[in-house]
Amino acid sequence: MGEWAERTLEQLTLQELVGQLVLSGVGDRRDEILKLAEESKIGSLIFYGKDMPDPQSAAQLANEFQRRSKIPLLIAADFEAGTGFILRSGTKLPSNMAIGATDSVELAQKCGEVTAKEARAVGVHCVFAPVVDVNINPDNPIINIRSFGSDPEKVSRLAIAWISGCQSNGCMATAKHFPGHGDTSEDSHRVMPVVPHDMERMWKVELKPFQAAINAGVTSIMTAHIHFPAIDPTLGLPATLSRKILTELLRQQMGFKGLVFTDAMAMHAIKLNFKMEEAVVMAVNAGADVILADDALTTYEALWLAVQEGKLSIERVREAAKRVLEAKEWCRLHQQKFVDETKVSEIVGCREHQEVAIMVAENSVTVLKNKGSLPIQTQAKLFAVIAETQRWTGEKPSDELAQFLQETFPNVSVNFVSRNPTSEEIDTLSRLLSQNSFDTTLLCIFPRAEAYQPESATTGGGILALSEKLSSKLPLTVASFGSPYPLVKFKTAKGLLCAYSDCPASLQAGVKVLAGKLEAKGKIPITLPSC
Repeated sequence: MGEWAERTLEQLTLQELVGQLVLSGVGDRRDEILKLAEESKIGSLIFYGKDMPDPQSAAQLANEFQRRSKIPLLIAADFEAGTGFILRSGTKLPSNMAIGATDSVELAQKCGEVTAKEARAVGVHCVFAPVVDVNINPDNPIINIRSFGSDPEKVSRLAIAWISGCQSNGCMATAKHFPGHGDTSEDSHRVMPVVPHDMERMWKVELKPFQAAINAGVTSIMTAHIHFPAIDPTLGLPATLSRKILTELLRQQMGFKGLVFTDAMAMHAIKLNFKMEEAVVMAVNAGADVILADDALTTYEALWLAVQEGKLSIERVREAAKRVLEAKEWCRLHQQKFVDETKVSEIVGCREHQEVAIMVAENSVTVLKNKGSLPIQTQAKLFAVIAETQRWTGEKPSDELAQFLQETFPNVSVNFVSRNPTSEEIDTLSRLLSQNSFDTTLLCIFPRAEAYQPESATTGGGILALSEKLSSKLPLTVASFGSPYPLVKFKTAKGLLCAYSDCPASLQAGVKVLAGKLEAKGKIPITLPSC
């Protein structure tokens, strides 16, 4: 332990040590959370998109909280695909699965570097990334393109590189979701999934990337709200609340010495199955160091009461608080807890970082099937249909894609449909196609994993019906700017392409490949049935 962490551990009161175990969001309760920071009842924060309308305000918010807090606050964010994943104007990087399609350690490392530099510029010290879950299950509604792929070796290799790029630039990386969320067909935001595999299989698949990350020095790990009966048979007990998993497996067998965060305790896998005041105490007793609180004050009070009643030992609180303080010292928060607000615009979203996004995108686009429909001649009369979509940051990739198509194909007719079009929408498009002379058709979709919306990673019947109608009239190419899994359903398409991401760089790279202006260099990083 460093000098500052050791000295601070001895100086803090027991109540203040308990506060170090609590991580809070901000949202609409800014003044209330500021007060908790002043009173040392929280030790960490997480910034979500609504807290950061732009990079400048993110930096200002971070500095405001640090000014009001006696002990430097550790600030985290879910920057899984660059800061632009949730921060408008931040660099939007292609998804982990796009990195998997490049199979490039160098590009994975660059993505970690870009993410860390921009995170630190806005006052974020801990990135809740990378996702190191091995996405074995094609029906996984929540991991999906957030994973590097379905091969444990590849996931391990790319995760190590990403972590190295991130941590060598002074930002903590977080391997998640331990011990593995990749082989589930349920979203733990909604229910508690069960992974039924035996330990031999777990070591070969789910645990492999976590062990690799631990061996490579990852600074933190986030837990999964999933039941693993082979590790802990206690009925209905998720990893987050299991001592067998967080202490005996993660700490003792796998040798992890860093910080353990719970996943969000507000997720239904916890909230619908346990009393929150009991769950947060169970998590710390299990081995979690930081509670990603549903309500920070309630969490603090539950932990403090448990200490007073002897349900949570002082030794366990000190051990967890010690790790939190060590993490803060690793981030050098004892030396500089404020960020330079004048430098934010120079770093966040800069041209050099955008170039990394372009490199990943241009090396990831994958053609899964081509029966003569690709490339599409730029002068061809192209009938393009785009399923409308919107990012968490507010922009509409469907509009951006339309612009790229119009710039590339002067004779394109761009038509928008809803994500799962109605029969009326399909009939209207069919009439338009019949009434005009076109050479070929293109259907663009955006399936992706979204919390609480399991259907978001799939393709609805309306889109499939539309594809059959289009392909009955002219050759059809289907392009996914998201998950590759739904592409196997488009049996009548002549061409299938996947860009794995809806970030601008991936949209543009996908259009370039469609037009034959860029070679499709990506290799599918998952196992798919024949397309």
